[in-house]
Amino acid sequence: MPETILVLLRHSEEANSLLGAAARLAEIMGGARVNAVAVCETIQIAPSPAATLVGRSEALLDAREEERERVLVLRGLCDGWNASTGRRAAEVHWFEAEGGTEDIVAQWGRRADVIVTGRPSPGDWLGHQAFKAALLGTGRPILMVPPGPATSETGAAFGRCIAIAWRDDKQALRAVLPALRWLAGAEEVHVLVGVSDTAHALGVPSVLLEHGLRASLHVLALRPGPLGQRLLDLAHNLSADLLVMGAYAHSPLRELVFGGVTRHMLACADLPVLMRH
Repeated sequence: MPETILVLLRHSEEANSLLGAAARLAEIMGGARVNAVAVCETIQIAPSPAATLVGRSEALLDAREEERERVLVLRGLCDGWNASTGRRAAEVHWFEAEGGTEDIVAQWGRRADVIVTGRPSPGDWLGHQAFKAALLGTGRPILMVPPGPATSETGAAFGRCIAIAWRDDKQALRAVLPALRWLAGAEEVHVLVGVSDTAHALGVPSVLLEHGLRASLHVLALRPGPLGQRLLDLAHNLSADLLVMGAYAHSPLRELVFGGVTRHMLACADLPVLMRH
């Protein structure tokens, strides 16, 4: 039975990048079904005095029409992508669902093996809700694609040089396990470890050695400042095209209050990031 990749489509400007990333992921996985889902968000109107009810009803109709138009544009882009790539990339199966974003993302996400989504922009509240539902509500690995055009007809050619942001906890292990097949086909694998004591003996994680994978170890001394940015800088210095990491080492609320690598990646990641909670 083929595995399934779920692509969450929200904005027309990121559609080709996400579809291209899903096609590249299907290639790495040795073939997979790609499902693209666009959520037509249910627009509701709050109770109001009769004097303003007519105006609110008109605004509600306009908002619903805009939402349907957005989904229609996404479908056209999906159809156009299929037509332009033909058999050179995985065919994308289109779906649209009306309702609440979080519920729909959770329902579809639990039926997929991997979820592909864009990095939510700061002002996109529904985008952040969709990402949160995918990451925290499905248990599936998330491939977060940064803003920007696809670099080829099948998306960015990630997966050749992979960096792993490693720490010895279950989140990192859960992120690495589904990526083992990607790592096996990579030309280079780099393990990035942040430590408070650089004199402490470190080695390549056992899970990689047990699967016969060779990797280079890079140690980052922990110091004041965002570790997330230092990880990104090192990944770029190593010419990595994909970063693998666990998400939310602490509770999401603690990460929100105290910052954290996950939060930094959501704001600043400029290369594809595979993460899993």
